[in-house]
Amino acid sequence: MSAPQNPNEVLLPEEVLLSDLFHAYRDACPDPEPSVNFMPAMWAKIEAREASSTIFSRLAKGIVTAALGASVLMGLLSASSSQPVSTPEGSYVQALVADHASTLEPLQVERISELEQ
Repeated sequence: MSAPQNPNEVLLPEEVLLSDLFHAYRDACPDPEPSVNFMPAMWAKIEAREASSTIFSRLAKGIVTAALGASVLMGLLSASSSQPVSTPEGSYVQALVADHASTLEPLQVERISELEQ
């Protein structure tokens, strides 16, 4: 167990356990020895991690590029293959009446007045 730094100080059991845990961690993970190759070795480890993610980023960029190309191609095909729409004479309501005259027939006032008699 760890002794308090100040002889007059009394440690609680939780503090003693925490101090022992810190000492065990310090013993398990020693400080790296400083050397000339410390930073180059550190950068080599970092770049090795990034190399594995580079494969996935290339794949993702390729898929995004293919999706963009496909959407542009479909947009161009859609724009070039559409026939011009002929606009009917008159207003929008008149065009609807002309297209759906048979379905609107029961709503005509003359027809309703004939049915009431």
